[in-house]
Amino acid sequence: MTQANATQDQPVQLDIHPVAGRIGAEIRGVALHGDLPPATFAAIRAALLRHKVLFFRDQVHLDDAAQQGFARLFGDTVPHPTVPSRDGTQLLELDSQHGGRANSWHTDVTFDLAYPAVSVLRAVTVPATGGDTVWANTAAAYQDLPEPLRELADKLWALLTPMHGQFAN
Repeated sequence: MTQANATQDQPVQLDIHPVAGRIGAEIRGVALHGDLPPATFAAIRAALLRHKVLFFRDQVHLDDAAQQGFARLFGDTVPHPTVPSRDGTQLLELDSQHGGRANSWHTDVTFDLAYPAVSVLRAVTVPATGGDTVWANTAAAYQDLPEPLRELADKLWALLTPMHGQFAN
Protein backbone atom coordinates (compact mmCIF):
# COMPACT_ATOMS: atom_id res chain seq x y z
CA MET A 1 0.00 0.00 0.00
CA THR A 2 1.22 3.53 -0.69
CA GLN A 3 2.72 5.19 2.35
CA ALA A 4 0.65 8.31 3.06
CA ASN A 5 3.51 10.17 4.73
CA ALA A 6 6.23 9.55 2.15
CA THR A 7 8.28 12.56 1.13
CA GLN A 8 10.01 13.18 -2.18
CA ASP A 9 13.20 11.59 -0.88
CA GLN A 10 11.62 8.51 0.66
CA PRO A 11 10.78 5.59 -1.61
CA VAL A 12 7.10 4.73 -1.80
CA GLN A 13 5.98 1.14 -1.45
CA LEU A 14 3.04 0.34 -3.69
CA ASP A 15 0.57 -2.50 -3.18
CA ILE A 16 1.48 -4.40 -6.38
CA HIS A 17 -0.13 -7.67 -7.47
CA PRO A 18 1.27 -9.33 -10.63
CA VAL A 19 -1.53 -10.59 -12.87
CA ALA A 20 0.41 -12.89 -15.18
CA GLY A 21 3.78 -14.57 -15.30
CA ARG A 22 5.46 -12.26 -17.80
CA ILE A 23 3.40 -9.09 -18.02
CA GLY A 24 1.03 -6.92 -16.05
CA ALA A 25 0.35 -5.94 -12.46
CA GLU A 26 -2.52 -4.40 -10.54
CA ILE A 27 -1.66 -1.51 -8.22
CA ARG A 28 -4.05 -0.99 -5.34
CA GLY A 29 -4.51 1.96 -3.03
CA VAL A 30 -3.49 4.80 -5.37
CA ALA A 31 -5.97 7.40 -6.64
CA LEU A 32 -4.64 8.58 -10.00
CA HIS A 33 -4.45 12.29 -10.89
CA GLY A 34 -1.96 14.79 -12.23
CA ASP A 35 -0.72 15.94 -8.82
CA LEU A 36 0.69 12.69 -7.48
CA PRO A 37 3.66 13.16 -5.16
CA PRO A 38 6.90 12.71 -7.13
CA ALA A 39 7.92 9.67 -5.05
CA THR A 40 4.57 7.98 -5.73
CA PHE A 41 4.86 8.62 -9.45
CA ALA A 42 8.48 7.38 -9.45
CA ALA A 43 7.28 4.12 -7.88
CA ILE A 44 4.51 3.83 -10.51
CA ARG A 45 7.01 4.45 -13.32
CA ALA A 46 9.35 1.79 -11.89
CA ALA A 47 6.45 -0.67 -11.68
CA LEU A 48 5.52 0.09 -15.29
CA LEU A 49 9.07 -0.55 -16.47
CA ARG A 50 9.11 -3.86 -14.62
CA HIS A 51 5.59 -5.13 -15.41
CA LYS A 52 5.00 -3.38 -18.78
CA VAL A 53 1.23 -2.94 -18.13
CA LEU A 54 -0.41 -1.58 -14.97
CA PHE A 55 -4.02 -1.77 -13.85
CA PHE A 56 -5.57 0.67 -11.39
CA ARG A 57 -9.10 -0.49 -10.64
CA ASP A 58 -12.04 1.49 -9.25
CA GLN A 59 -10.77 4.92 -10.27
CA VAL A 60 -14.32 6.34 -10.20
CA HIS A 61 -12.99 9.85 -9.45
CA LEU A 62 -10.95 9.87 -12.66
CA ASP A 63 -12.49 12.25 -15.18
CA ASP A 64 -11.03 13.45 -18.48
CA ALA A 65 -8.95 16.21 -16.87
CA ALA A 66 -7.52 13.91 -14.18
CA GLN A 67 -6.67 11.25 -16.78
CA GLN A 68 -4.87 13.79 -18.94
CA GLY A 69 -3.06 15.16 -15.88
CA PHE A 70 -1.88 11.67 -14.95
CA ALA A 71 -0.78 10.99 -18.54
CA ARG A 72 1.25 14.23 -18.58
CA LEU A 73 3.33 12.94 -15.67
CA PHE A 74 4.94 10.56 -18.19
CA GLY A 75 5.87 13.45 -20.50
CA ASP A 76 4.32 15.49 -23.28
CA THR A 77 1.10 14.01 -24.59
CA VAL A 78 0.67 13.80 -28.34
CA PRO A 79 -2.46 13.61 -30.46
CA HIS A 80 -3.12 10.42 -32.39
CA PRO A 81 -1.84 11.03 -35.93
CA THR A 82 -4.77 9.35 -37.73
CA VAL A 83 -7.73 9.31 -35.33
CA PRO A 84 -9.41 12.59 -34.39
CA SER A 85 -9.53 13.39 -30.69
CA ARG A 86 -12.61 14.45 -28.79
CA ASP A 87 -13.55 18.03 -27.88
CA GLY A 88 -10.14 19.60 -28.47
CA THR A 89 -8.48 17.18 -26.05
CA GLN A 90 -6.07 14.40 -26.86
CA LEU A 91 -8.60 11.82 -25.66
CA LEU A 92 -9.94 9.20 -28.02
CA GLU A 93 -13.37 7.81 -27.28
CA LEU A 94 -13.89 4.19 -28.24
CA ASP A 95 -17.61 3.53 -27.99
CA SER A 96 -18.71 0.39 -29.79
CA GLN A 97 -22.29 1.67 -29.88
CA HIS A 98 -21.09 4.48 -32.14
CA GLY A 99 -18.82 2.36 -34.32
CA GLY A 100 -15.62 2.88 -32.34
CA ARG A 101 -13.86 -0.43 -31.91
CA ALA A 102 -10.65 -2.22 -32.67
CA ASN A 103 -11.62 -5.80 -33.33
CA SER A 104 -8.34 -7.03 -34.72
CA TRP A 105 -4.79 -7.26 -33.50
CA HIS A 106 -2.94 -3.96 -33.71
CA THR A 107 -0.27 -1.87 -32.07
CA ASP A 108 -0.89 1.76 -31.19
CA VAL A 109 0.93 4.33 -33.32
CA THR A 110 4.11 2.31 -33.89
CA PHE A 111 4.12 3.56 -37.48
CA ASP A 112 5.07 7.03 -36.21
CA LEU A 113 8.80 7.77 -35.97
CA ALA A 114 8.31 9.32 -32.52
CA TYR A 115 5.65 7.04 -31.08
CA PRO A 116 4.42 7.56 -27.51
CA ALA A 117 6.23 5.85 -24.66
CA VAL A 118 2.96 4.93 -22.93
CA SER A 119 -0.76 4.82 -23.55
CA VAL A 120 -3.15 5.62 -20.72
CA LEU A 121 -6.50 3.86 -21.10
CA ARG A 122 -9.60 4.38 -18.97
CA ALA A 123 -12.62 2.11 -19.17
CA VAL A 124 -15.75 4.08 -18.30
CA THR A 125 -18.30 1.40 -19.16
CA VAL A 126 -17.14 -2.19 -19.34
CA PRO A 127 -19.37 -4.76 -21.05
CA ALA A 128 -20.29 -7.95 -19.20
CA THR A 129 -18.63 -9.95 -21.99
CA GLY A 130 -16.20 -9.03 -24.73
CA GLY A 131 -14.44 -5.70 -24.84
CA ASP A 132 -11.13 -7.35 -24.05
CA THR A 133 -7.83 -5.57 -24.47
CA VAL A 134 -4.67 -7.69 -24.40
CA TRP A 135 -0.98 -6.91 -24.31
CA ALA A 136 2.12 -8.87 -25.26
CA ASN A 137 5.58 -8.77 -23.72
CA THR A 138 7.61 -8.84 -26.91
CA ALA A 139 10.88 -8.29 -25.04
CA ALA A 140 10.30 -11.53 -23.12
CA ALA A 141 9.25 -13.32 -26.31
CA TYR A 142 12.47 -12.20 -28.01
CA GLN A 143 14.59 -13.34 -25.05
CA ASP A 144 12.92 -16.77 -25.18
CA LEU A 145 13.82 -17.33 -28.83
CA PRO A 146 16.64 -19.76 -29.57
CA GLU A 147 19.85 -17.91 -30.44
CA PRO A 148 19.61 -18.64 -34.21
CA LEU A 149 16.11 -17.13 -34.33
CA ARG A 150 17.22 -14.06 -32.36
CA GLU A 151 20.08 -13.61 -34.84
CA LEU A 152 17.61 -13.89 -37.72
CA ALA A 153 15.21 -11.43 -36.07
CA ASP A 154 18.08 -8.98 -35.56
CA LYS A 155 18.61 -8.90 -39.33
CA LEU A 156 14.96 -8.34 -40.25
CA TRP A 157 13.18 -5.03 -40.54
CA ALA A 158 9.68 -3.84 -41.28
CA LEU A 159 8.07 -0.63 -42.42
CA LEU A 160 4.89 0.29 -40.58
CA THR A 161 2.65 2.94 -42.09
CA PRO A 162 -0.86 4.16 -41.37
CA MET A 163 -1.71 3.47 -45.03
CA HIS A 164 -2.13 -0.27 -44.57
CA GLY A 165 -4.04 -2.45 -42.17
CA GLN A 166 -6.24 -1.02 -39.47
CA PHE A 167 -6.17 2.63 -40.64
CA ALA A 168 -6.33 2.00 -44.38
CA ASN A 169 -9.08 3.72 -46.34
